[in-house]
Amino acid sequence: MSDKAATLDFEKFHNTIAGKPRDSPKVHNGVNPSDKTKLWDVPIATEHDLDDAVKSAQEAFKRWSKTAWKERQSLLLQLREELLSHRVEMTQMILKECGKPIQFAQGEIDAAAGILQYHATAPPPGEQTIQDDADLKLSLRYVPLGVVGAICPWNFPLILSMQKIVPGLLTGNTVIVKPSPFTPYSALKFVEMAQKYLPPGVLQALNGDDRLGPMMTEHPGIEKISFTGSISTGKRVMMSAAKTLKRVTLELGGNSACIVCPDVDVNKVAPLVALGAFFNSGQLCVASKRLYVHTDIYKEFQEAILNVVKSWKVGPAGEPGMMLGPVQNEMQYNIVKGFFEDCAVNGYQFLLGGEVGDAGGFSVQPAIIDNPPHSSRIVAEEPFGPIVPMMPWTTEEELLTRVNDTRTGLGGAVYCADHERAVNIAKQIEAGTIWINSFERPLPNTFFSGHKESGIGGESGEQGLLAYMNAQAIHLYKSDVGKAPKL
Repeated sequence: MSDKAATLDFEKFHNTIAGKPRDSPKVHNGVNPSDKTKLWDVPIATEHDLDDAVKSAQEAFKRWSKTAWKERQSLLLQLREELLSHRVEMTQMILKECGKPIQFAQGEIDAAAGILQYHATAPPPGEQTIQDDADLKLSLRYVPLGVVGAICPWNFPLILSMQKIVPGLLTGNTVIVKPSPFTPYSALKFVEMAQKYLPPGVLQALNGDDRLGPMMTEHPGIEKISFTGSISTGKRVMMSAAKTLKRVTLELGGNSACIVCPDVDVNKVAPLVALGAFFNSGQLCVASKRLYVHTDIYKEFQEAILNVVKSWKVGPAGEPGMMLGPVQNEMQYNIVKGFFEDCAVNGYQFLLGGEVGDAGGFSVQPAIIDNPPHSSRIVAEEPFGPIVPMMPWTTEEELLTRVNDTRTGLGGAVYCADHERAVNIAKQIEAGTIWINSFERPLPNTFFSGHKESGIGGESGEQGLLAYMNAQAIHLYKSDVGKAPKL
């Protein structure tokens, strides 16, 4: 391990303001969802802390916004190397704070490094010349917004923080990160390690209680809020940000449908559908939350997917061979339990699962509900846990009516051997991202956005960079300066 690596303490956590660690008289703790034990103390930021962070970010913006694109990219590569030099420690941290089995905790570190890598080679949005003749040169350029507030969720705390931090920094903004109080550790530690490379105030982090998010959305010194979380909270963020007309990006909940056509190879597709539904114990915004399988292969597919899921080991994240860890926190655990109870009370058939046990943590055995009514909670709402309904379909017309009968529109998946048919179905799904013959896995080089109530704006790819910039049109008149037009 390098000398730089040795300076980091992975059992002590601070807020970062103006390049320096800051503590607070009040602290709280995350909870290890595998065994409910308390994790490390984290300080709770005050309104004064936020004011100091915004002031520092505004001051740093004056110089950071003028640094060259290539210089910022060089720093991103250094941050990537720094992160990967702590891959072992960060993996263990995510395993504990999220309850992710080690292979998926490692995967989160690697995916976060991939976001840094992609942006370190992404071209800048170039200045466009719209018109250039004897009279007028009309051009369009993009400039950074200012101070960005990044309000991040608990299900992928490092990846989803990085999706906001990296494009925000690359486009010349300064960023203040607020991690989820359920999973504050990995984001706080990354921001701490970044201080060796970035000027003070360029990247800061504040852990807080329920008051910090509203303070950020209302703060007049913050120009943009990028929020990932629930639809209900996203609506409150938008209302609050409207007071100062902040720019907002909202990546909210979904109730994505997975469609399986009758021509698929069932044994090849079933494992992919299972991953799409249960990866991270269903705690993924674009997870397949409703499974629609053609009636011709319905029973065969049921048997295949049951065999896959039954082969998985489910339980505490730190035990060897785990495929699914626990639900991340008690609040979400109780929400998931409510879906199990609703299905049981209404007499829906459990093809798999049916009980939510408590072995000291928040582990939930995955469940599949056989053909519940379209109006049932398990179909109409998002559990955000390891329980999904499976329903047969016959015609594309009736299928798409059911698939699109929702106020959400985040993602979807289509499995079909006929690629032309698959694309035709995909184009009729009212959602921002569709995967064909793959489980849901967003990539950093393409725009990710929600339709309907699943979000405003989006992240990643070239369009994601533009979400952190203002457009500026410049009209250069070359002749007859000051000449008034004839009326």
